[in-house]
Amino acid sequence: MPSKKEKPTFIEEARRKQIVDAALQTIAGQGYSQTSFAEIAKSLGITKGLIAYHFKGKQDLIASVLRTIIDNQAAYLRSKLVTYESATDKLRIYIIASLEYIETNRAHFVALVDLWGSFTSPEEKRAFNKTFYGPCISQLQEIIQLGQQTGEFGPFDPKILTHILQGALDGVMLQWVFDPNVYRLTDCTDELVETFLHQVLRKS
Repeated sequence: MPSKKEKPTFIEEARRKQIVDAALQTIAGQGYSQTSFAEIAKSLGITKGLIAYHFKGKQDLIASVLRTIIDNQAAYLRSKLVTYESATDKLRIYIIASLEYIETNRAHFVALVDLWGSFTSPEEKRAFNKTFYGPCISQLQEIIQLGQQTGEFGPFDPKILTHILQGALDGVMLQWVFDPNVYRLTDCTDELVETFLHQVLRKS
């Protein structure tokens, strides 16, 4: 590993990204329990030692995989939300863009669900939930609070509705991960948008 005081070079960053992407695809295809440095190295045509140079161990690599999934999704949502001003439009786009992103990045969420089930201790589960849900909940709650501040949305507990909506999106995603033929994710968009906009726009 490069020293913490040294900034990784462009080549090192590119190699790390390549390894993370390969790990993600390997987990999605073979499952976390079957994923090893050897399998990842084989898929890239490199040595296990090269992976070990960039990552301290399997957990270090898995943490980078999770961070990549989370950061990429958050960046995509931000890029979609930034062009809208009203909270109503932002909430609609949050739902639409979330399902669009998941559907076009299936391997990411197959891997995510598999990793989700790999944690055995309560501490690991809490850390994962904080890492994964933190950015999503924060982004969504900001939209809902904005709507209440501007008077677009009615009076309700923003924290509760935030978690209900995120839970609905996750539930739809989970069913689709387990059975991709159950529905197209984007076919669920209109129902979710109508359901939650009806809830937030009610004035009493």
